Amino acid sequence: MNTTNDVCVMYVDFWKKRLVKDTFAANKNTMKNRKNHLLLMIFFMNILFSQVGIGTANPRGALDINKETTNNMGLVLPTNSDPRNLINPMGGNVAIGTIMYDSTLSCVRVYKSSGWSNCLCDQCGPGPTPGFTLDCSGGALTGTYAAGTMSNGTKTINYTNATGQPYGAISVASSGVSGLTASAPAGTLANGSGNISLTISGTPSASGTASFTINIAGQSCSFSVNVNSGVIPKRTILSLGAGMYTPNSGNTTAPTTILQSAANFGPTGTVPSQGFDIKAMGTGQGNLAANIATYNPYIIIMTWDYTCNAADAIALKSYLDNGGRAMVFLQQAQPTQILNQVFGGSTVVTAATGTNYVKTITNVNHPILNGPFGDARGKLVGDDNNDASSYTNSNMNNSNVDILSANNGLMVGFVHKTYKLFFWGDGGFPLGAVNNTSTGSYPAGVDASGKPIPKINFGTGVAAGSSVYNSILYANAIAWMIQ
Repeated sequence: MNTTNDVCVMYVDFWKKRLVKDTFAANKNTMKNRKNHLLLMIFFMNILFSQVGIGTANPRGALDINKETTNNMGLVLPTNSDPRNLINPMGGNVAIGTIMYDSTLSCVRVYKSSGWSNCLCDQCGPGPTPGFTLDCSGGALTGTYAAGTMSNGTKTINYTNATGQPYGAISVASSGVSGLTASAPAGTLANGSGNISLTISGTPSASGTASFTINIAGQSCSFSVNVNSGVIPKRTILSLGAGMYTPNSGNTTAPTTILQSAANFGPTGTVPSQGFDIKAMGTGQGNLAANIATYNPYIIIMTWDYTCNAADAIALKSYLDNGGRAMVFLQQAQPTQILNQVFGGSTVVTAATGTNYVKTITNVNHPILNGPFGDARGKLVGDDNNDASSYTNSNMNNSNVDILSANNGLMVGFVHKTYKLFFWGDGGFPLGAVNNTSTGSYPAGVDASGKPIPKINFGTGVAAGSSVYNSILYANAIAWMIQ
């Protein structure tokens, strides 16, 4: 091949042979001539070892392997399944700047002073199809994050239309509030739809919002977590309902004991908190606006057998519009005025039939279903005395609510997508007591310490022997609302 390298080598070889010949022909040449030949050889050797061109007569660097017309062959790098297998033949670490092709991750990596780099390309392997998307909005977010406190949680990132692309290890530091890192090991996307679970850990530098932007296979999405100022301050709960069904500092049933247990909502509890100041208002109607003005509640909880009238429904809607939080466990016609105010239009109630005291929880990613007190997605809830009701409203649909449970196609439980509003068509949804064994009432399981637990052996007929998760949803909802 016609290259500068070939020409130089041939020239050096010529002069080496000539020097040997001259040594044995001293009578024809002088020492001066041999010196001149040696100087010429050194000059051309210097050219040879300064720049090398392969395929080009004009190398543009120490090594240039480009043809000046068209290349039809690439550079094949040393390949290994693990960069730790590479060695330095001179001993010690491999030289900084060493490059290789990692056949496990399907990408090029380089050795730096800090060790082997991650993949040098943004994402290697098959490129994403035009329809490949990441979704940070729908995946479950768990954990409690407090300023100056070691915090841990998880975040699910959903994706669609993947083609089996590999991705490198994920490690994204939070912005806004610093100190948290979202991470996941390297892996491979499934064909089609799937999800990636991130671990979030660290010590937040302050209270506020910690934001993350995740990049996978050429696509990105963002999510954030709320960092509270340490132990959550005491929250005021305005309670509407009667007897054992409702939160009241004098009760010993699950709606109250779950809130009062320091293991759940204490300074070192599952959700670090200073607890709750419960204001029990009974079942009187028409007083909600005045009670909101007097007590400034952080959460309003409605249970059996309170019935919301039109005036109270207007007051609750205004409260929600101003950032309030509400949990509504009412049945039959009790909550229809609320649903009319929240969604507009007219709400129709249908009595539940044939449920055998249980209903299925949809597999929706939401902190109420998957939160600090457990994961209830796809599991069951129990009806208290089989009296859960279902509701229809022409303005109530998947665009404004996440439906958590349905019966015969009609909505039973939902969480609103704009308001912090958790609804269930059963006034006894959070009712439970320690060691209660009823198969058709008291569906909220709780232990002697007030910890929410699934209630076992609940239900009748084909549902007999079920485990129901009412108390898990109730406690998760409280944790979600007090943030």
